[in-house]
Amino acid sequence: MNTEWTLPFRVPHRTWWWPRLPKERAAVCMLHSVGNDLSLPDCPPNNAIEPENLRRVIELLHRADYAFTTFGAAFADEQGRRQTEGGPRRICLTFDDGFVDNYTNLLPILREMGVPATVFSTNRGERDAHFLSAEQLRTLDRSGLVEIGGHTANHCCLLHADKPTARREIVTNKQWLESVLEHPIVSFAYPRGEYDAEIVRFVQEAGYKCAATMEKRQRKPPVDAFHVHRQILPRGKTPYELYLLATREKYRI
Repeated sequence: MNTEWTLPFRVPHRTWWWPRLPKERAAVCMLHSVGNDLSLPDCPPNNAIEPENLRRVIELLHRADYAFTTFGAAFADEQGRRQTEGGPRRICLTFDDGFVDNYTNLLPILREMGVPATVFSTNRGERDAHFLSAEQLRTLDRSGLVEIGGHTANHCCLLHADKPTARREIVTNKQWLESVLEHPIVSFAYPRGEYDAEIVRFVQEAGYKCAATMEKRQRKPPVDAFHVHRQILPRGKTPYELYLLATREKYRI
């Protein structure tokens, strides 16, 4: 790991007072693309984090003694940890949509830094080279660093689809991913963070154990397994600003 990059001496304006993550909690962060291609489909430029900034914020989190985990493991761990306190602060990096740069750019960073992450993938890589192919998904999965989760077959806006279509999008995505990976998957992310009670039921009935959204309102622990909100880490921030965002108390399990 590169140890030459150092913490700044000055805290960015309006961020020093933000509450930090309690030691017994796990923070969950949301990202998308890792790269400098700002023309990806369904990916606003703000959602494409610079690879070097991602590497540096991971380094900052390492130095602050955060333990990295996957989304499914973070929530499974929390189920047991609610009976006890203590342990390291934990953080989970999640990447939505399954862009191909999660294979070309993200995986090398995870290997270099020795940290796990979760990628929520659609089925679009079957026909669109901007997204992860079956072989790339298998490579990520078999790296031992990446948990693959579901994200609907076609990045469907579930609240705008009729209910049979919404259910089909959830189920066929899970079936395809499990056929590719040859094992069950347990984590899901609602596209655009949109859902209602019936969508949650479809996700549960499909066999998922937890699901991530992007709600901005705070939920105090214990957090419902199917309403796990995340802190967005956007493009254009400094590594230290990203660190402060990632460790906000507001977004945690």
